[in-house]
Amino acid sequence: MNPFLGVAQIVESTDSRAISLDGVDWDIQILAERPHDTWGAPSPVKQKRLFLRFGAWNRTNGLYRVPANPLLDLAKMIKEANRLIEILLLKSARVPFPLEDSFELWLLDDEDHMPQALLASTHRVVEISLFAVDRWICTNQDPPATDMTQHKETESDSNGPHPHKIYLEAIVQQRASQGIRRWFKRIACGYGEPVPPVFGEEVVVGNGLLPAEAFPQLLLNGSWDDPLACSVISDYHAWLSPYLLTLQNLPDDLRASLERKAVARAAAVNLNWRLYPKIIDGKLIDAARVEARLRESHKG
Repeated sequence: MNPFLGVAQIVESTDSRAISLDGVDWDIQILAERPHDTWGAPSPVKQKRLFLRFGAWNRTNGLYRVPANPLLDLAKMIKEANRLIEILLLKSARVPFPLEDSFELWLLDDEDHMPQALLASTHRVVEISLFAVDRWICTNQDPPATDMTQHKETESDSNGPHPHKIYLEAIVQQRASQGIRRWFKRIACGYGEPVPPVFGEEVVVGNGLLPAEAFPQLLLNGSWDDPLACSVISDYHAWLSPYLLTLQNLPDDLRASLERKAVARAAAVNLNWRLYPKIIDGKLIDAARVEARLRESHKG
């Protein structure tokens, strides 16, 4: 979620889960106790069970196992992986799944304490305390920023290989310098109900039930007094559009606008289109997919 790479698809059983960001390739994870040491000596305390990556699966190639610690109960893990794959064979063709995450962690504005950037989400209230994220990350790359490129003095102030990323994250950090985070439970009609503070969160005065329009539809507030900041965020949203289209409950006019911007990144559209809950202009998306496949074939 932070940085946002689309809406993850998850298939779970009691002791395993499969996660996919494209609806095709699934990361297989098995719940198991990590071995205590190399020699297999018993642990003096009971080890906590963790999800360990066991392999990857898709319908074409089946299961590919990654090297695993021989001290693990591999026979049990293989059995559990096979059970999970049986579930995947039934469910994976139905992506995108209905969105289950109703709890959202937002970074709040210093002044009005309104949501500025989404940090995390989960569908289990018991997992809220596990999220220690307190800083918004836009991407691991450097998104384009047309107006910023024209402001040479601004680019020169952002040292490093990713000046646009540095600038974007810095302005968000400045607007939320107090680091106030708040969990909300999204309820009917998109309203957000504050969840009691946990994990050292600041107590925010007057943060009652918020209407749907208080939460940025594209996960980052795009309304700023600074024209350059507005432009950079607009460019960021356009660049991220192939992934933002995986969001559910977007209004049709906004989704159509994102589709027009997304085709500039045809490869990303071709990667994510299966997870689009709705497509407004099918011909536009199909053309982007054809372009992506042609470009890929020319690489060979």
